[in-house]
Amino acid sequence: MLEVQVSKQKGAVKMQIAICDDEKEFRDALKNKLIAYKREKRIQIDIYEFENGSRLLQSDIVFDMVFIDYQMPGLNGLETAKALRLKNCICSIIFITSYPEFVFESFEVQPFRFFIKPLKENDLHSALNHYLQQQKLLCPIVVVDEGERKTINSENILYLEGDGKYCIIRTTDNVVRSSKTLAKVQQELPQHCFYRIHRSYVVNMYCISSVKGNEILLINGEKALISRTHTADFKKVYKDFVKNYYIKV
Repeated sequence: MLEVQVSKQKGAVKMQIAICDDEKEFRDALKNKLIAYKREKRIQIDIYEFENGSRLLQSDIVFDMVFIDYQMPGLNGLETAKALRLKNCICSIIFITSYPEFVFESFEVQPFRFFIKPLKENDLHSALNHYLQQQKLLCPIVVVDEGERKTINSENILYLEGDGKYCIIRTTDNVVRSSKTLAKVQQELPQHCFYRIHRSYVVNMYCISSVKGNEILLINGEKALISRTHTADFKKVYKDFVKNYYIKV
């Protein structure tokens, strides 16, 4: 059992995404796909919908990625994208359209991707994965385990355990022993979800299945015991975490 003592840390993996399409059915479908992806990758994605280019251009939000349809009332997709670039918007633009002949014109605004409707889930995931890798938002870490270099995505880490000058990394399907200390490994991970709950343990808050009384249940079935003196503080931190980084359904 782990004795739990939580200190809140700042920092988060977060994206601002806009969907600009006059078809509500398409916006809803894409939004649902993005929500599913966000849950899988355990990142925060704020999604905004716009039914035409004019409304998108009126927004003051700085978007990381914008999905734009080509054929829309008023400004078409290319005109909207050009206006975004004139506003010095460096967001990643993804065109999704039923007009494949438009692809060459789209090069004027340096799109990140160009997809033909209907959008395939594999194409969407590939584009998002590539973007996150470019921005280093998934925070993969390289671990030297008995002389072998291994790459681990932070999303797959359940918890870290200090072992003297070494660190044991428990993932969803493996256990790796790092030659770095617990503190140094923790520094490499997203600060919004990895918490040092004990001098020898750091837990991924996304991997908590439930909290009951003074006990934490992790998604792999392991349990962490919360000391009575820290139960209230832990529950407050965890409640704030769920509020900020999970979707309510």
